Amino acid sequence: MKIFAVYGSTKSGKTTTVVEIVKELRLRGYTVSTIKDVHAQDVARDTVGKDTWRHWKAGAEVVGLRGPNETLIMIKHPVTLNELIGHFGSDYLVLEGFKGVALPKILCAVDEEHIEKELQSLVFCISGVASAHLFAYKNLPVVNALVNAPALVDLVESESLIL
Repeated sequence: MKIFAVYGSTKSGKTTTVVEIVKELRLRGYTVSTIKDVHAQDVARDTVGKDTWRHWKAGAEVVGLRGPNETLIMIKHPVTLNELIGHFGSDYLVLEGFKGVALPKILCAVDEEHIEKELQSLVFCISGVASAHLFAYKNLPVVNALVNAPALVDLVESESLIL
């Protein structure tokens, strides 16, 4: 499995970039999984009052929800990223957020000031909102996922870490 992260501030284009990367990887025949890091204290779990919500509120440590088209497992305590990664087995695992992980990364930024503030040594490409008006930043390529997802995924294929 190959893995990389997409990080940046709110409204910098992270989710759009991830979506375009996932679509292009799928077009190339890869299986793809994603994990999003959220900082909200109470992540939306289920519809209030429904059965699995009631199981959760009653104190179940793990609640599973299986439907005809999807399965959801909710765990009542935080797990490490490595524990979570262990549950995935696709060709690519795309992390959204996870600014602090030691993995190859795409930085999504709003502008050059944000790039300068958020740039890390493991960044192999810049994308997001800033990519609408920048084409390169220092020695890094800047690729607009909405305009040129194939070029972005070429970089992903060559720069992702193999687990």
